[in-house]
Order: sequence, then structure tokens, then C-alpha cells
Amino acid sequence: MSNDRGGSSGTLSEAILLPCRDGLISIEGIVQRVDGEIGAAALRRLVEIVERDGPAALACAEGDFVALVQARDAVHAFKSFTSQYQIYYREADGLVANRLFAFWDAAGEWNEDYFARHVLIVPGYQFLSRETPIKNVVRVLPGELVSLRAQQIDRRQLVRRNYAYRFDPDQRREEVAEQVLHLLRDGVKTRLAARPQARICVEISGGLDSSFIACLLGEQLSGGIRGVMFSQPRLPSHAISEQYARDVADRYGIELVVLPPEDLPVGVPDAPGYSDEPSDFFWFGDIFSRAVAGLAASNSYVFTGFGADQLFLRSPAFLPHLLRQKQYRAFRNTLPEASRLLSRGQVSIGWQCLLSQMPAELHRRLQRAWPFRGWNPWDVSDVNMERALTDDIAWLRCGKSLAAYSQERAVAEATLVGNGILCDDWGYFSAPRAVTQAHFSGKSLVDASPFCDLPLLDYVYDQISALLVHDFGARYKELLRDAQKGVVPDNLRNRQNDTFVFNSFQMAYIDATKERLESLLDEVDAAWIDVKAARLALQQLSFGMASSSTRSVTALLGYLQWRRSFLDFCAQRKASADHENADDGFFQASRAGLRNLG
Repeated sequence: MSNDRGGSSGTLSEAILLPCRDGLISIEGIVQRVDGEIGAAALRRLVEIVERDGPAALACAEGDFVALVQARDAVHAFKSFTSQYQIYYREADGLVANRLFAFWDAAGEWNEDYFARHVLIVPGYQFLSRETPIKNVVRVLPGELVSLRAQQIDRRQLVRRNYAYRFDPDQRREEVAEQVLHLLRDGVKTRLAARPQARICVEISGGLDSSFIACLLGEQLSGGIRGVMFSQPRLPSHAISEQYARDVADRYGIELVVLPPEDLPVGVPDAPGYSDEPSDFFWFGDIFSRAVAGLAASNSYVFTGFGADQLFLRSPAFLPHLLRQKQYRAFRNTLPEASRLLSRGQVSIGWQCLLSQMPAELHRRLQRAWPFRGWNPWDVSDVNMERALTDDIAWLRCGKSLAAYSQERAVAEATLVGNGILCDDWGYFSAPRAVTQAHFSGKSLVDASPFCDLPLLDYVYDQISALLVHDFGARYKELLRDAQKGVVPDNLRNRQNDTFVFNSFQMAYIDATKERLESLLDEVDAAWIDVKAARLALQQLSFGMASSSTRSVTALLGYLQWRRSFLDFCAQRKASADHENADDGFFQASRAGLRNLG
């Protein structure tokens, strides 16, 4: 990690930390929700430190927040490293704000590279890239300090990581499980301390991740917790999952609401809410986030188990990674166990791992050149899903190739987080905000995902042997199960299967909104996509086909639905005489200084 000191000196004329109303900050043991309208102890202490050491001292604060600080000669914008919130700026006029609508005007242009990255589903683009949906408007990167002065803009990367797996065959789960529990318990406690008056809602699926968070909440609170479970009674595993959720609720006094499929919202809301950026998982928000918003009290924290998979779920991609890292003994020991779990022969798995060492573009050419359907000797889908469903999309006419974007992603990823671990998509930090904002903002609901906290990431990636996480000889998430001892009911902690299938919900959503989705395709510039071919992909999606094209048309529809809502919001805001008070939590600044418009 880099924590540089310095920056603008002199007395601060004003300091405002911007959490989009939802963030929290931890500084020298003081933990509070940060709001520019209150003189929080954490804010006051941070201002003192910044006055003493300069704006770069913002890097010593932990939490999920974005910040603006005005010094005598500059406005400084900072984003915490794992923040789900964004902060944007435009170099041409020095405007900076925590909401994207501040930058849209009659001269606004859409950014085709952002559009192409979104449609191609390039992993992590909302975390690793500066690009935003609006041309010439960029975002502050995680851990970055952007200083806007009268004649220049300076960027400094204050916080970064260089994660690399430890490979310690002698480390035991019990050596590290207690610290995992401590860090998660502390993450829950921190959020509760930050907003002591907030109501608490928690999503409980009956699985390991969300149940763990629900139990940790139950430890801290004596009642007053509302749990929400989405049921799937058509699945054989549903009854046992519901019983697990009820066991957690009974043990910790949680009021559990089990929501059957027929009680879930159908289709797009009549008045879609505003969101700063689109999501390819938009339909999930329109169904599940919208349902939670209907059940949670205003100003609630909504706790989830989101992010646990990124840290604790073993992946077959670990095998080719072992070869890349020249961990040949570990590969030899892991291969038989992975072979049994995947029901694939060791020769087949080993061959796929070797193929995965080839340059990606060469490997794709070999796969495309194979003349026969069915079995393909170049297929590596058992161990390397990054090379599956990754063809360029024929109906996308703008932007760069997937290979070019993937290379840019690899460079940005190596710069910010290193390249020594497996992570499907570093954009998972910003995903909750993109999915929930349109549904949560109206009731001031705050997403809370303790598995996404930076101290936990640091511990897992720096201190825990990857051989414990990617242990194919044990049950899945065995390390997390050890951390749950004494907290999570043993019958749940020892469950064998942990699945919640969303595909059926997605298909129902597509069917219920097909007419609206068809109309959205009429709004795309013909220079950007082949509309006729995209319509065909939508038809294939509605038939349940899975391909690169249907994945991309889902992302396309998410973008188009977001853009329509975004433009409607901007028009309404412009027409409203009271617009400056219509969006609580909105702040903006320019080189001339800060304005609180919330």
C-alpha cells in the first residue's frame, strides 16, 4: 500500500466529507457515519489531521466514502479504496460532484467506449476505469486524490495494493479462522456504531454468507432486526434453506419475512428511480432490491452477505493459476481432488490448465478454427471461464475489441491491486450501489456488505494461504465454516449445498417487460449497434439461450433502461423550481469552492 503524505498546505477554509449520505469512516478509533451537516467526531479529527499533514492524509481514513476537501488553493476529491460510491469531475471546467446528473446539459455527449465496455461486460470497468457514461466526465479512482487548482488538475494514487497469494501447505484453518471472525464482527460493529439510530434489515437466504452476517447482527442487537428471505418453493432445496433461515431468526430474535415468488415485483417500476450508472444486473435490482425497499423501514441499514464468494469460494481457475505461479507441487497435490469434484479426468483437467497458459488471443483463434461442433480439444471451460462466452459481439459497432479492453483491464488491475490473485470482477465493490440505488435512495436505505471491507481483504490475501481457500478436498467455504463456529447454528454451518438460482427470475422479468425492452432498442444510435441483430439476440435470450450475444444484450438493455431513467430525471430536475432540495446527499464543487446542494 502507498500512503503518501503532502499535498496542499495552509489552513483549510472548509472541509466536507461526502458519503452520499450513506458512507462511514473510521479514523484513529473514532467510527461514525459522516455527513457534511453534522460536526461528527470522526470528521473533526480528520480535518485536524488534514490541516496538519495535507490532503494526502485522507488516505489514513478507512471506510466506504467519497470526500471533498477545500484548501486555500484547491479543491481535493478522494475516494476510499473499496467504496461503492463514485465521485466525478470534468477537467474542462473543474466541476466535481458525487452525482453524475450534475454534468448533463444540452451539450452532453454519451461516451461510446463506456457503452462498449458495458455491453461487452468487461470485468471491473466501474472500478478500474476512469470512464463514465458521459463523454469528457471521469471518475476518481479507488484510493486516488484528485486536486483541482486554478490552472491544473493533479492526480495522486494514495492507496493501492499488490495482492499475491501465500502458498503455505502447513497453515491450518484454525490458525486464521478466529481473525476472520474478528474482522467480520468488527465490520458489523463499525456500521452499527456509525448509525446508532438506524433500523436494521438483513437479507437471509439460509446459506452460509448471509446467515453469518445475520448472526453477527443478532450478537450485537437485542431485537429490532427485520430479515428478508426470497423463497423458491419449486426447488427441492428450498424447504431446508427456509428452515435454516428460521433457525437463525429464532436463535437471534430476528423478525423473518419469507417472500414467495408471487409476491415479488414484476417488471419495471412505473416510475424507475435514478441511478448514477447502469448495471448489467439491472433486472435483479428491479426485482429483489425493490422488494427489500418495500419491506425495510426508512433510513435502514440493509445488510447482506455480498462479497463472500470473492474471498472464500474456491475456483477451478486456481489450478491454471498454480501453474502460472510455478507452484508445481501444489498443482500436483490439488489436481486429483479437483478432478473428483469436477467429475473430469485428471488428464482432461491438466490439459485444460496447460492450454490456459497460452496467450488468450492465440487460444481464441484456435478455438474458432476448430471445424467440428460438439467436443473441442481447445475448450478450457472447466478451469477457465474467462475464455468462455468471450467472443466479440457481431452486432456491436462502436468502441474497441474485447481483446483491447481486456488488455487495458489487465494493466489497470496490475497497477491498482496487483496480478497475484484470482478475482472475477474487481467492480464488485461498486455493484451494490449500481444495482440498489434506484430503489434504495427514495427511502434512504443504506447497503451494508461487511465482506467488502478492506481490512478483511488485506487479511485474506496477505495472511491466509490460498491452499486453504481453494481446498478441493474439503467442503466448499470450509474456512468460512470454521470462522462461524459458535455463532452460526451448527446444522446450517454443516449444510452440504448452498444454491439460489436466479435464472428463472431473469426469464420471468424478460417475459414481463419484453415490449418495453423492444422499444428501448429503438433509442440506440445505429452507428453503435446493429439493431436488427440485437433484436435477434433478445429473442434468443427469451428462449433461454446462453451465449456471448445474449449476455451482452442483457447488459445493453440495462444500459438503455438506465439511460432513459437518467434523462427523465435530468429533465424533471431542470423543470423543478425546488430542484436544489430534491436530491438529498448531493454535493458539488468547482475550482471556486464547495457547494452543498443537499
